[in-house]
Amino acid sequence: MYRSLMLLFTPMTGWQKIANQSWHVLVVFLFSISPIMVASCAVEGWAMLKFGAGKGPFGNLIELEPSRILSYEILQLALGIVLLFAGGKFVQWVCGGFQTEATYRQSFTLTAYGLTPVFWLRFLDGLPAIPTWICWALAAIAIMVVLYHGVALILQPSTSIGFGLYLVSSASLVALSGIAHFVATGILTEQFDLPAFLKMAPL
Repeated sequence: MYRSLMLLFTPMTGWQKIANQSWHVLVVFLFSISPIMVASCAVEGWAMLKFGAGKGPFGNLIELEPSRILSYEILQLALGIVLLFAGGKFVQWVCGGFQTEATYRQSFTLTAYGLTPVFWLRFLDGLPAIPTWICWALAAIAIMVVLYHGVALILQPSTSIGFGLYLVSSASLVALSGIAHFVATGILTEQFDLPAFLKMAPL
């Protein structure tokens, strides 16, 4: 968690430490990323329960059942996991398109740490005063900033293609996170139906 927070303030130093650690994919996920995911979902859900309402897509208040909030946070976790592992594979494919050899460990490490702004901004997303898409937009900007040094230090592309690889990788991860947020928000605001496995009796 400490290294992911460092990326928001001193990205170069943070990425250097991450590059030097060379952790396995599961170690990165279990010990660096999943604690932030779980904590941010817990705080967001608690804030929704505390204030007695959730947010619509543009900050309007809507009444929510506790069971729906719980289902929403479970969905957030599930989408986050898919985003991390599928996003890592997608970045690896992008590297191949730029004639850059990258292992899945490298691609996943870049993706996982690069997406941590989404999870950190989620701590604010339960506050009714802050529209949910503002939180996501701030996270998207932070992803672009954080990945600028990450692509160079983790993937180590040649100088001639480094900036292009950064643009495609960062834009792809921002787009994927936006799709995930759109789906989760749509389910929260009842624009979409809950998946069957998330439907629960009212708490």
